[in-house]
Amino acid sequence: MSFLYPVFLSALAVLLIPVIVHLFRFRKYKTVLFTRVRFLREVDIVTQHKSQIKHLLTLAIRLMALASLVLAFAIPTCNEAPVMGTGKKAVSIFIDNSFSMDNGRDGELLFETAKEKARAIIKSYGENGIFQIRSVQTPGSHLRFVPATDALAHLDALKISSGTLKLDRLLNNIAEDLAQQPEKTAAYVISDFQVGFVGDPAVVEGLKKTSVTFVKIAAENRENISIDSAWLEQTFMMPGEKNTLRFKVSNHTREAIEDLPVKLNTENSLMATARINVEAGKSAVSSMQFTPENKMQLPAILSIEEPGASFDNELYLNLSPNGIRQIMVKGSNPYVNAVIESQSFLRKINAGSEIVPSGNSAQVLLLVDVEDVSASQVASIKSWMMETGGTVIVIPTMQLNAGVLQEGFGLPQFSKSTEPMRVATSGFSHPFFNKIFYKVPSQIQVPEIKEYLSSKGSAGGGEPVLALENGDPLLLKFNQGRGVLYFFTTPFNTGSGNLVKSTLFLPMLTNAMLSVENQTQLYGVLGSKQVMPMRNYRGNQEKPPILKLKELSIIPELSKLPDGDGIYLGTQPEIAGNYQLFSNNGSAPGEIISLNYNRLESNPNIAVPDIMQAWTTSNNIKWLDGDKANIAFEAKQADNTQWRLFIWLAAVFFALEVVILVFWDKIAQNRIKPTMNP
Repeated sequence: MSFLYPVFLSALAVLLIPVIVHLFRFRKYKTVLFTRVRFLREVDIVTQHKSQIKHLLTLAIRLMALASLVLAFAIPTCNEAPVMGTGKKAVSIFIDNSFSMDNGRDGELLFETAKEKARAIIKSYGENGIFQIRSVQTPGSHLRFVPATDALAHLDALKISSGTLKLDRLLNNIAEDLAQQPEKTAAYVISDFQVGFVGDPAVVEGLKKTSVTFVKIAAENRENISIDSAWLEQTFMMPGEKNTLRFKVSNHTREAIEDLPVKLNTENSLMATARINVEAGKSAVSSMQFTPENKMQLPAILSIEEPGASFDNELYLNLSPNGIRQIMVKGSNPYVNAVIESQSFLRKINAGSEIVPSGNSAQVLLLVDVEDVSASQVASIKSWMMETGGTVIVIPTMQLNAGVLQEGFGLPQFSKSTEPMRVATSGFSHPFFNKIFYKVPSQIQVPEIKEYLSSKGSAGGGEPVLALENGDPLLLKFNQGRGVLYFFTTPFNTGSGNLVKSTLFLPMLTNAMLSVENQTQLYGVLGSKQVMPMRNYRGNQEKPPILKLKELSIIPELSKLPDGDGIYLGTQPEIAGNYQLFSNNGSAPGEIISLNYNRLESNPNIAVPDIMQAWTTSNNIKWLDGDKANIAFEAKQADNTQWRLFIWLAAVFFALEVVILVFWDKIAQNRIKPTMNP
């Protein structure tokens, strides 16, 4: 037998007190002379012997009662005490503090129930354990293994968090931490085991030497309708120009939904509405048209206002218009000019003698009818692209000297070809054309190219966007930091083919000028590894910017991107909303940063038994239902209830002492009956 709290055994020293009292308890007798006292003397001798037996018996019973109390407080156990190494067992305890644990059952929050189970586990190990308290976003200080008192303090400090975590990642993290601890280890995962948290079963090799227990906190059945995501069909937005917002809705209920209203609101007005039908347990995509307001900043909220949509029913969006796109054209081409003039959001600026725009005066550089480019010009173009994230479009002549471009951007080797060749329709599946074709027509008229620069099918260091039927690229894409370069392999004139006369020409060239790399993201996801680029931030680089949401002000963590800084969303902030980005020099607010919770908990259903069985079987994990675990430490040390036995023994011994004190003398007097003769 061992004890969870052996320090209490030191209280056995209190047993010396009644022993000392008994040994030094002397009585002084006074002798009184009587006649004929022979019979009284006999009675006195018998009485003294009985009294000594009584005192010895009550002393023994009293000592046994006190010893039983001391042993009860030391909590005896028949389990083998872990005395390896430091004599402590390393125990990692995960408490699910995600939003789903804010759900209640029988009038008590699941999160509070989970904390009670964790407290019971900690107390079950007592001084024999060192503990790590994990949560969905574990603070660095909680990753250390600490004594029980500190672990209870860490537990008390936990609150519901916006973060989420996958079970496989959690178990791998626990395994890595326990691998640094002594041989004897244990882990507990206390959760409602929601579908999003559990995920697909996996094998965690690092847990094979660890005793792992899942403690399930049973939750009431819930249903939900959520907005999963949203995106624009046209990434470039102009004030007053219609755009289409597509969105995805998931139905986590047992009934189909018909004509579910979805609203798009700004801070002051309703922008658009739509209705969607979603089958039970499935997702569906729909769309709505809206017209951006003529404002520099346009934060919006896409929402479902229905009783069944209780969480993840709002999506914060940044719908700020992009404004006029400045296009700097070097050279002259009537077809290029016609495209720019036909689009109200494109504006041509004269290049003059400059090879690249100055600063941010233009977002696109169009090099038309290029025959030769110098090394210094290529260096200037690359520097401008890296600095501003601008887009460069090169339209060559058949006399192009591509050597410097090949060295600077990785273009392939070219040779002239005059063999007529049609455009391959297979290229329309490239993401570049997602904004051009909602669905590629089955009988589309593709242009024919009569002369072009052939690379024998090679893309060099670029990415083929569109090709000819013989495999030669027609449009190549090259990334340069945040910037992008598009290279057409055919001149823009009728002598080189009918590309400039086809219906494909205008949307293809326009889409290249509205390169998606230069567009602001609609939103970011909190608690993820995502980095939100700060496109317009121009503050003091030595001080971080400030994010503000109503009365909340946060200094975010910054992360380096190839083209500058971005906001790392893995730490701060933790609350979803449309934040305003302020520079640290006190200037007016810059861009909008729209942040949302991830959608791992949109589905409130609990993982099915088959999934949990696969997890526990493949990893040798014990399963403990929280409803049956009045004290969670029954999962590891079920025999700790022996302390109750010692409490009962102490009560019996005290009762026996009372019986002896009350009835001993009466029994003794009845048994002693001396006879006296006159």
